[in-house]
Amino acid sequence: MKLIIAMTVLTTASSAIAEVKTSETKPYKYGMHLNIDKLIKLEYLRTAPAHCGTIPAEITYEDSTGEVHIVEYLYPDTSGCAH
Repeated sequence: MKLIIAMTVLTTASSAIAEVKTSETKPYKYGMHLNIDKLIKLEYLRTAPAHCGTIPAEITYEDSTGEVHIVEYLYPDTSGCAH
């Protein structure tokens, strides 16, 4: 019984990962409607550990219909700013 449950969980997880990889990344536009039902991943795409300025970031989410979306936007990174 435990084996069946484990196989079901792994199958569900791998199909969700496959969906994420096949989604097309779209750039965020001001006023864009985001129908976020479930957050899957939030990733900051910084090229250096400390940066002062904007960096690209991606949000991967599932909408209320179950469709997976990836949106790229600019994030204000202040980790390298001297105050």
